[in-house]
Amino acid sequence: MQLKRLAVPAAVAVLATSGLAACSGKSAPSATGPANSKVIVKKHPSPPRCPLTGAVRHKGQNNKRPALAVKIDNVSDALPQSGLNNADVVVEELVEGGLTRLMAIYQCSQAATIGPIRSARISDADVLALLHGSVLGYSGANPKDMPPIIDHSGAVLISQDANPQFFYRSGAHIAPHNVYSSTSRVLRAGVSRKKSLKAPKPLFSYGTIDAAAKPVHNVSLSWPAASASWRWSKNRWLRTQIGSPDRQSDGQQLSATNVVVMSVDIASTGLRDVAGSPSPDDVTVGSNPVWVLRGGKLIQGTWHRQKISSGLTLRDKKGHLIKLAPGRTWVELLPKGRKPVRN
Repeated sequence: MQLKRLAVPAAVAVLATSGLAACSGKSAPSATGPANSKVIVKKHPSPPRCPLTGAVRHKGQNNKRPALAVKIDNVSDALPQSGLNNADVVVEELVEGGLTRLMAIYQCSQAATIGPIRSARISDADVLALLHGSVLGYSGANPKDMPPIIDHSGAVLISQDANPQFFYRSGAHIAPHNVYSSTSRVLRAGVSRKKSLKAPKPLFSYGTIDAAAKPVHNVSLSWPAASASWRWSKNRWLRTQIGSPDRQSDGQQLSATNVVVMSVDIASTGLRDVAGSPSPDDVTVGSNPVWVLRGGKLIQGTWHRQKISSGLTLRDKKGHLIKLAPGRTWVELLPKGRKPVRN
């Protein structure tokens, strides 16, 4: 009987505690926290993108890698070239004799074969400075072209003349149009010399196309002794050179998501090549007209770059930023006074 009398108060105490909680108008805290606590929704981070294309990084790509620039021959004896459709950005420059030469820039992308690799030029210095530290692969150069490149390009220089172990000669072309390498080989050589190299900042802005952009499907460009055209086909621009489809060694026609045509002043370097032709300097600091091709449309505006250490800005006629579509870009440096012709 005594055990029963002790059990009753304990049960009452439990009920009384429950009653107080109910009368208070508040919910008793649960094991997982207060009933009125806010639900925290985790935001998914944006997918990593490649700085020189604005595109989402794919499996196997390294968007933290330093940029590699390689000088590629672009005369008839050098065709077809290799590895250009793997480049994130390709820059076409005016060189001696009114011809053009290419600078292929690889960052997220790689190419097992790149070439023919040719010599550097003064114009390369200011273009390389946009990458704020990169590796430049080239074969030969006039010694008088090198001081600006050494002074302010920020690039580690890997030349075939001084470092033949990182290059090879192919039987596909005759000399001097037969120097080749791979992105991994040249980049590894550069990074081993300067381990502090970092990935470049974006060269362009990316986003939706301006509603004022005008439809255009074919645009032709000309230099004193060279010509090229770009034709919109489904989701890319296809390149034609000297009247024929411009194909690389694997048969693919050269293509790009965006084509940026920059009108540039041409300065004299006072230098001449072995044939006596003056060596020009494509000036990429200052401000001049620009034409941007993307999505089968054309946006006209102005490019701006205040000084060598500044970035490149593209603005339309209303002063708004011109945004590119994520993907590979060709930059055409067109001598001032020449304009793209819509066909």
